[in-house]
Amino acid sequence: MANASTTAFEPLIGVPCWRVERVQGSILSLQFGTPRLSVREPYVSTSSSAKVRQVAARRLVKPVGEWNLLVFCCHWRVVTSTGEVLAEDESPDEQIEASARVIDGQKLAAFALDAPSRQATFSFDLGATLSAWPYEANEEEQWSLYLPDGRVLTYRADGYLSLGAGDLKPEQEVWEAVAQDVCIPCRQTSG
Repeated sequence: MANASTTAFEPLIGVPCWRVERVQGSILSLQFGTPRLSVREPYVSTSSSAKVRQVAARRLVKPVGEWNLLVFCCHWRVVTSTGEVLAEDESPDEQIEASARVIDGQKLAAFALDAPSRQATFSFDLGATLSAWPYEANEEEQWSLYLPDGRVLTYRADGYLSLGAGDLKPEQEVWEAVAQDVCIPCRQTSG
């Protein structure tokens, strides 16, 4: 399944991210690639919340990228090339939003996944780094990369990865352990 992450991330190397934002709580969303409009048609909600029913009754139109990276249900940290921590998952909203603005427009330079620690590192060309690692005793999804072909690459806190159609039900997903480190692009060491 490490090949799935290589297949998913290789096309993103050198591509700038845009519309980097805190979408809710500490969830981060990064768009990559050519923008297109996503249109969610209105529907009738049976929610007891008037606000939810109002939002459901509206048509929502927003720009999205060919790829969308969501980081959620995990610890994460954004640092600069000098090691300055800009924000973490438990930082105040304003600090998270400021770190998102720093990442916005930077090109993805590398992706690494350390199998033993289950830490993912997204490195950017202007020096920002976004690292994500699991909460204690948690097996939830840490991040998902939505691909242009409708598939989703999802990594769980227990070290398992799934690549499948975006409309699969949870019980239909196929999960495989990531047994070795992943690095894209990999730096060759001489020895």
